[in-house]
Amino acid sequence: MSAQFSLDALPYVDKQIDEPGVRTMVDKLIASEMKRMPKPRDPSSLFPDIDLFSKNELLQQELERVRRGKPMEPKLDLARYQLEPPTSTSSSTASSSTSIETGSSSETITPSASEELPEGRTQWLKALDNANAQLEHQNQRILNLELVQKFGGNAWNVHNYQMEYDLSLLRKAVDDKRSEVIELNKLRKRDQLEVAESLQRLEAKWAEMISSTLQVEVASASLETELEQLKAYEATLSKELGVPLVQPSQ
Repeated sequence: MSAQFSLDALPYVDKQIDEPGVRTMVDKLIASEMKRMPKPRDPSSLFPDIDLFSKNELLQQELERVRRGKPMEPKLDLARYQLEPPTSTSSSTASSSTSIETGSSSETITPSASEELPEGRTQWLKALDNANAQLEHQNQRILNLELVQKFGGNAWNVHNYQMEYDLSLLRKAVDDKRSEVIELNKLRKRDQLEVAESLQRLEAKWAEMISSTLQVEVASASLETELEQLKAYEATLSKELGVPLVQPSQ
């Protein structure tokens, strides 16, 4: 259930805040009231805990590692991005192909690095596989650069257009809210100024009635005092003259 607030402030009518010392007193009252107010809740407590990757244990472990700031284990193998020749070679195994003679025909095949070959040739084949992989990687980079050069400008123009459109929507929403606030303040000012004269007249009448009440109370107190003095004087005369006091009839 939402709380209902009844505000009786009339900022366009009440001018007491401009009187000397009133603003300081109001600020102290506000500070005292805010001390009694409950502290704001922690923003993190406003949202329920979300269990990320509850169905993937591997991702949960990775998220926990990132949360604790631990390095990745095992680390990325950067050696595959280096293009270096084998450290030891043999002249007899420097060739990277094998010729197989079958009758009158010959076929040249390139053995894979996974095949059982002498150590030197195996190292050369590994280096050759790495070179081919990096060559293909460079070809992919060139292809990506060509695609960016051909289509990247238009893509960025479309993206910028979308961002500008979103920005215009946000600015329009802000301007609409600002206009609503301005109109609301205008209505408040108009309504308060329309009733300001009536309020001032009622306030003057209230002050006059309070003054009249105080005058009546002072006059009553004065009459009561005078009555008590007359009673005391009557009692004194009755005692001196020996005449009994005449009690007033009920």
